[in-house]
Amino acid sequence: MLDLDMGRYALFVWPAWGASALVLIALAARALIASHRWKRELQRLTDADETARSQAAQRAAGQEQ
Repeated sequence: MLDLDMGRYALFVWPAWGASALVLIALAARALIASHRWKRELQRLTDADETARSQAAQRAAGQEQ
């Protein structure tokens, strides 16, 4: 079924597989961390925009605090 014996090439093949796996894991982790940062930044900007709109509406209605 699975033949994992690499013979004389094993000293090259297995470390190459390991390095590839580490790089893929690192890239996935980096993407997840960046995604969380982008979501926080979007939420911050959305909250700031809502606050600015609320204040502009109050000024337009003559109800400035």
